[in-house]
Amino acid sequence: MHRVGIIANPARPVVAGLIPELVRLVTSRSGKPTLAADLAASAGEAVARGECVVVDSDERAVEGVDWVIAIGGDGTLLKTARLVGASGTPILGVNSGKLGFMMQTTPGDLGDALGRVFDGRYTLDKRLVLEGRIANDVFSALNDIVIDKGAICRVIELGIYINDEYVNDVMADGLIVSTPTGSTAYSLAAGGPILAPDMEAIVVSPICPHTLSNRAMVLAARDRIRIEVRADHPDLLLTVDGQENVVIQPGSTVELYRADHTIHLIRFTDRSFYDVLRTKLKWGER
Repeated sequence: MHRVGIIANPARPVVAGLIPELVRLVTSRSGKPTLAADLAASAGEAVARGECVVVDSDERAVEGVDWVIAIGGDGTLLKTARLVGASGTPILGVNSGKLGFMMQTTPGDLGDALGRVFDGRYTLDKRLVLEGRIANDVFSALNDIVIDKGAICRVIELGIYINDEYVNDVMADGLIVSTPTGSTAYSLAAGGPILAPDMEAIVVSPICPHTLSNRAMVLAARDRIRIEVRADHPDLLLTVDGQENVVIQPGSTVELYRADHTIHLIRFTDRSFYDVLRTKLKWGER
């Protein structure tokens, strides 16, 4: 029997309407859905019949399952990736948001998508994860780690070192360090390049640099980045995947490097990364 974790925002009307059908589809293939109590409130009689495993948190909903369904936008998938962590549990993204670069299917195609997963007709994309450290605090990101100037309307100075070699001092609103997965997110908006998600690379993109010669750099995945924060105001923030904020003290040092684990995303072979780009970015349209 497949145990299937379900992660979604229960406050979204589309989620409340989708959960009963999703539970029915999973149980029809002898699967056992696992979901948090607030999400299970939408599952109806399936809970009373004992067809679902109801737990007290999303963290518990991904424990001991064979794979996880994440319903929402890319933010939901990033949250799910953080919950799954280094376990290697595969994630199927179902896009009920606006863009959904990382989502593999839609609510309308959910029946076919689940059938493919239960039958093993899929591949796993193993996505590079970025890890960061400030003093004794360690955090990881599937998309990006961002150093931001905060509310103060002036640039900050950041000293950049790669493999302990000094590279440059950047005067900018901040700095984005992204994975190939995150190259189509904030890094892209800041002028960074689009990387194929299976590349072994890390992108470093300044945010509104004061000197125009400061451009985005593509580094090898094995490279280790050290950023010395040379700013005297207390509003600096380090943001992990746009979801977790860490206050940076003036004079702090941030270390960034490839994590030891990867995130596994379920992908169907009839939809390529370039098809996603063409569709999401509306390339080729007139």
